Amino acid sequence: MCHNDKPKAFPAPGTYQRKEAEGLKVWAFDSQPSDSSKRVMILTDIYGCNEFYQSFATYLASKGWQADLIDLFTDLGELEEITREAAFERRHKLRDRQVCDQLQSYIASQEVSAVVGFCLGGNYVLELAKRKVDVNLVGYYPFPAGLPNEDGNQVPLEYLAQLEKSVTVLVGDSDDSAGRDTIAKLAEIAQSNQAIDLHMYQESGHGFLAQLDSDDDTLRKNAEDSLVVCLQAIDQ
Repeated sequence: MCHNDKPKAFPAPGTYQRKEAEGLKVWAFDSQPSDSSKRVMILTDIYGCNEFYQSFATYLASKGWQADLIDLFTDLGELEEITREAAFERRHKLRDRQVCDQLQSYIASQEVSAVVGFCLGGNYVLELAKRKVDVNLVGYYPFPAGLPNEDGNQVPLEYLAQLEKSVTVLVGDSDDSAGRDTIAKLAEIAQSNQAIDLHMYQESGHGFLAQLDSDDDTLRKNAEDSLVVCLQAIDQ
């Protein structure tokens, strides 16, 4: 599992309004103060807008952002069981290229200035970078070797070496979900391409932001540092 429960380091999920734009359903969390012009789009993993992402959106709102949590899964039905297998079965019903077209249109029409994506959402962030979408981009533990889909985007490893749009990528060197060899290939590419601001955390695996609550000092500090990097990247 990538993310589910709220970390203690994040506030309880705050209030939000439901809205629709560019074919997308959105949970909109107002910033504090509420007149902020900064808008960040949050793209979840395959489990959707659960408590983890609601609390993350609330956290960004407390930092002065209008936080738009994108709900890609409501129309596909609730998960009968919270398992990786069930979540992937539902995820495969998405059409990745169409989703990224909608995200790109939403960014333009809603004047989004930053995007943070996790896991599947991290792959969408890489695709937005490939498309040279002019926003600040942060991808937490994407899958550089791609994810199968009937309307799939290009595999990131095929284009990252030529990427021109800057993107911040946060990964763990022990990510067995994306594959350690794949993460090593990503690191090699990033060394030669300054557009990829790669932060690779030793001993951390997939979903490591949840380790903000870890009793292991290394894992907790990795998660804490990644959050600092994320905030700096979206606000640059």
